[in-house]
Amino acid sequence: MQEYSSIFKEKYSCALMADAAFRAGVSLIPAPFGLLPIASHMKTVGPITTVQANNDLVSILAGLHDTQKDEVLIISNSTTEVGLIGDLIATEAKRKGIAGIVVDGFVRDTMELIDINVPIFCKGSYPIGPLKLPQDLKGIGQIGIEVKLGDASINPGYWAFGDADGVIFISDADLPELFDEADKAYHREYSLAEAIRSGSSLGELLGIESFIKTREVNPQADFNQHIAQLGKAI
Repeated sequence: MQEYSSIFKEKYSCALMADAAFRAGVSLIPAPFGLLPIASHMKTVGPITTVQANNDLVSILAGLHDTQKDEVLIISNSTTEVGLIGDLIATEAKRKGIAGIVVDGFVRDTMELIDINVPIFCKGSYPIGPLKLPQDLKGIGQIGIEVKLGDASINPGYWAFGDADGVIFISDADLPELFDEADKAYHREYSLAEAIRSGSSLGELLGIESFIKTREVNPQADFNQHIAQLGKAI
């Protein structure tokens, strides 16, 4: 499984993985819109550990404690505005070799988090931590359960992939098929980009004029099928 992490970090993007999942017929779960890395260069990939935080710092710390090297910690929370993690949690994640932290909410100590350079994905920043909330807003969290990120339900047994475009989740059982298709897509897109850089027209390479004529006759014509027949990917 470690080879998957290395290949994604070195070559692939979430956009390419999403396309590969579509072509392979593999189920993909996207994280909510706007859940992005605190620095655009950050990428994360790995099997997940889940925490339903309920504004409970203790559960977040326990989830961090349970998360193993090369795993991604997923933290779900209520809609309360609170900075769920800060520099000490990121420092511990760095020490343990954790692959990243995905927070469906806010973080704090943002500049320190960027310097620590553990990949962290969140909705934004907020200076108040969960210990400073009124008691009636504090719950008791749970670890290792199905969690909700927006409308998406995420279970242990999934892998997280994250980059500047956001985060997606794939079942670990689907990884071989996914990466096989991702390899094909990567080489198709690389070849297409090389042809464009060499002076070829993207419209000509993708047979746009031909497809438009086909669609005039058949409005239901499938462009995905069209470019697949050309051996192309976009």
